Amino acid sequence: MKRFLGIMGWVSLAAWGAKVDPTSIVEKGELLLRGQTTQIVMTMKINHEAYQRELKLRSWTQGKDKSLVSILSPAKELGIASLRLENQMWNFFPKTDQNVRVPTSVMLQSWMGSDFTNDDLMKLSSLSTDYTHRWLGLEKLGKDKVNLIECYPKLNAPVVWGKIRYWARTLDNLPVKEEYYDEKGKLVRTLLLSKFKKMDDRVIPTVMKIKSVDAPKDETVVTYEKVVFDRKIEAHWFEKERLRISSQKSLNLSEGWSMKDLL
Repeated sequence: MKRFLGIMGWVSLAAWGAKVDPTSIVEKGELLLRGQTTQIVMTMKINHEAYQRELKLRSWTQGKDKSLVSILSPAKELGIASLRLENQMWNFFPKTDQNVRVPTSVMLQSWMGSDFTNDDLMKLSSLSTDYTHRWLGLEKLGKDKVNLIECYPKLNAPVVWGKIRYWARTLDNLPVKEEYYDEKGKLVRTLLLSKFKKMDDRVIPTVMKIKSVDAPKDETVVTYEKVVFDRKIEAHWFEKERLRISSQKSLNLSEGWSMKDLL
């Protein structure tokens, strides 16, 4: 009887797998997190054995090709901004009043000493368009029933990972966990997403914790304080020639929002 149930369970899982479209799951989750546009105020806490620090950040994104992140605090990094246009990235440094282009060769390097990379922060790669997807089955993580999906980079895609494992809630396709592997198949780091709650017009994870395999006691935690989706963003926020002005204007939290969002 147990053997029969086991076979039937396997058959049921196989039938379910035939109906699952892993690419659609990834696309839907990514669209919920990105929206057509996003504007976010967040904190980033870096907890390393060697040092601890906290940053307050403000970000804008438009589609998959435009991103701007500006540092609001601490004073030492105040006004430093990172801009991404398609596959190019620049940093603006107020102390030198210069834009510095970031070469693609350093996209895997740490951003501001955190466990997030330049690629993470600027979302240079897209999990839905730059990877192929394979459904591995259903699992349970905590209270969530999730789809486990393995993602492999497409040929010539502008990505830095050899493989990504992706756990998405069956409830709404939102990710709860991601594992990042290098080209040799070695696990490099883990991203955990939690504290799901309504921000603006949708439920999203508002806390992201990333941990490196090589430094298990270190972690970086990002917490969203304010998020709005799908608002019109003026074009000047993403102009390289106006990056210094955008950096200065971003420090005034009343700038860049609609009146509705300020209420």
